[in-house]
Amino acid sequence: MITSDTYAIFWREMKRYRKSKSGVIIRLIQPAIWIIVMGNIFAGTQPLIQSVGFDGEYIEFMAPGVIILTAIFTSIFGGVNTLWDRRYGFMNKALTSPISRSSIALGKVLAISLIAAFQASLILGIALAIGVSMPQLWMIGPIMAVVVLFSIGFSGISVMVAAAAKSQETFWGIINFLGMPLFLLSPALFPLALMPDWLASIAAFNPVSYTVILVREMMSGFVEGWSALLSISILVAFSFIMIALASYVFTRDVNKPF
Repeated sequence: MITSDTYAIFWREMKRYRKSKSGVIIRLIQPAIWIIVMGNIFAGTQPLIQSVGFDGEYIEFMAPGVIILTAIFTSIFGGVNTLWDRRYGFMNKALTSPISRSSIALGKVLAISLIAAFQASLILGIALAIGVSMPQLWMIGPIMAVVVLFSIGFSGISVMVAAAAKSQETFWGIINFLGMPLFLLSPALFPLALMPDWLASIAAFNPVSYTVILVREMMSGFVEGWSALLSISILVAFSFIMIALASYVFTRDVNKPF
């Protein structure tokens, strides 16, 4: 029953995404600008990244970070549909049906995660089209699997905040507070070795850091076994914890006045 309920919510969210063609384009603009414009503006920093062991151009260094940036913002903004559901009555109808609240939360999280991976795949396609090197193209599948796993965690955060928020302002305030700082406190744009020690220490507890490093290794074709295993383990733990928290908070708070 839980599986069918989750699927029903998942499919409803996917249909909403399919109807929002303009949203797909809008969500691609900022990452595309980052990877095309910023990649060329900071091309002169190539000696810096080479000094810490990255053998490639700066745009190839930052491309994995922009792919993850896309996943972060698609995932973390995805909870806005839960706000609309609370405001315009769908959530009240769903809560009076036999569908369990945890199934609603899980269906939303899974749908947002898949959408985030799709958006990230489009940015990866743009990166390859403008000349970013990827020696082993078969790694695209595993990279997208990593992005889905990562996005589950951030989707869980988004659904959790959307379920508990008492206003749109609260939701957007928390989401904006989390999104960009977590991205910047990672090796997405510059190596951790170039950060001050105290910032690098904070970045070591950031799941974005492990995801960016793993995707960068996969795109470059040089994956370190233990490093990859550590990154995947952290992502699995992060996603599991966020799903559990999202389910708990959603079950407890989603029917409160909004």
